[in-house]
Amino acid sequence: MSTTYRVSMSGATLSDPYAFLQAVFPQRDGEPASSDGASVTVTFDTPQTPADLGPLVKVEVVTA
Repeated sequence: MSTTYRVSMSGATLSDPYAFLQAVFPQRDGEPASSDGASVTVTFDTPQTPADLGPLVKVEVVTA
């Protein structure tokens, strides 16, 4: 079963959401992702551990 994550940065618009996503999930290798400018969503086949980029970066599990 796949796991979908939503990643955002408190109080910020993401100018390059996919570079931001790569920083949070450096293991990402072509998994589908989309952005609305305020957050980026990615789906992995297996659960992942995000990098800890500090308290302003929020990673939510959308589906598991």
